[in-house]
Amino acid sequence: MKEMKEDKDQRTAGTVSRVTSQFKMIVIEPKSFDECPKLVDSLKARKPIIINLERVESDTARKIFDFLSGATYALAGNVQKVANNIFLFAPENVDITAQTEQQKSGGFNDSIKNPWR
Repeated sequence: MKEMKEDKDQRTAGTVSRVTSQFKMIVIEPKSFDECPKLVDSLKARKPIIINLERVESDTARKIFDFLSGATYALAGNVQKVANNIFLFAPENVDITAQTEQQKSGGFNDSIKNPWR
């Protein structure tokens, strides 16, 4: 029986595996405040939400915005205005980069505090 000697200079190639992750984003146009807990569950599951508040009454839209803003803050996330009454609520694992001059200059932050002025 013949024994094989290990070659000290022998190298093995590493295994390359492809990892794909599915990034899911929720886009919603809520009809009532009652939908908020389900949206917060999405944020807790690290899924960003784009919410369109254009067709919701002003008082209800404000309540939804305030509720989701509080939840996003508690989860260390971020809020970004996309258009009039359309907002992106992102959990902490999602980076948001401002692209408009108003957002870059810092003027945007004031509009988030009171987006209905």
